[in-house]
Amino acid sequence: MLLEINHLKKIFRTRFSKEETHALQDVDFKVDTGEFIAIMGESGSGKTTLLNILATLEKPTEGSVMLNGQDITKIKESQLAGFRLRNLGFVFQEFNLLDTLSVRDNIFLPLVLDRKSYQEMNHRLNDLAPVLRIQDLLDKRPFELSGGQKQRVAVARSLMANPQVLLADEPTAALDYRNSEDLLNLFEAINLDGQTLLMVTHSANAAGHAKRVLFIKDGRIFHQLYRGDKSNKDFSKEISLAMSALLGGE
Repeated sequence: MLLEINHLKKIFRTRFSKEETHALQDVDFKVDTGEFIAIMGESGSGKTTLLNILATLEKPTEGSVMLNGQDITKIKESQLAGFRLRNLGFVFQEFNLLDTLSVRDNIFLPLVLDRKSYQEMNHRLNDLAPVLRIQDLLDKRPFELSGGQKQRVAVARSLMANPQVLLADEPTAALDYRNSEDLLNLFEAINLDGQTLLMVTHSANAAGHAKRVLFIKDGRIFHQLYRGDKSNKDFSKEISLAMSALLGGE
């Protein structure tokens, strides 16, 4: 078992009052190596809080997150940056690329921070670039790229350290349909190659590319669906029906 989320609870308290917001309430699930899981729920359901805890950006009030047997909620603050660099990959809707650097240097940045050699970085990029179709973009600057190209570059940067888990937060939100499908097909391809992915999304179409979908409501896992042998289109329809039930309170 790669990832075990055990009875997570997250309570936010306001600084000057006793008011509490229960963002997560007893969230409990497991993730096998090589899974592709989509996490869905309406705004305020707790899905972003869950992703932030998995990303070690927030600490839970109660519960644990075990990654290969290590409770990542107990890692010291001084060690978190290094842990993220070596174990977690991130893809965000805003791309988070630096226009002052070339595409190549943007991709290298996490490994530069981890003090890897240029030879090692270049070797990894030579393997990734053809898969992500960015060979012709490496010497350009991010402002010269389309949204879809920027997101492929962001995926390359996230995969450079061979992360145990790739976390994606609404990765298609800033893309049109064609570029969204391009990115999601890419996610499927790297997942087939063994990469474990967890993706937060509002889109049933995006979630239809995953192998499993977790639905969160009021801070709890409300329901889950497995794709099995369904097509992306049929699975997306099933997800849409489940989301309608979720939003309708059925």
